[in-house]
Amino acid sequence: MLDGYFIIGLIISACLGLIPANIAKNKGYSFGLWWFYGWMLFIVAVIHVSVIPDKNQADFHKNAPNYNKTPSERDAAEELKKYKELFERGVISEEEFQMKKEQLLKFV
Repeated sequence: MLDGYFIIGLIISACLGLIPANIAKNKGYSFGLWWFYGWMLFIVAVIHVSVIPDKNQADFHKNAPNYNKTPSERDAAEELKKYKELFERGVISEEEFQMKKEQLLKFV
């Protein structure tokens, strides 16, 4: 008798796990991981999936870090920012800034 209730409880909780999994899938996340999360902790998973950002929206990609750039491109961009700050503070001249900018962009 208790075994039957236990199995029914597992089936119901597995079905409830489909709710956060479908929401997460529509937002661009893994269905399987979110199904498991929803199966184990349904209430927490539903709240969590409702507040995570949507990967399919343009704003998500605009604000995300640029992981697809190569390390040399990231390094060059950081160097260029440093030299731009030095130029704006008057530490280096515009000619020096332009020369360094051309150097950095040549390697990218």
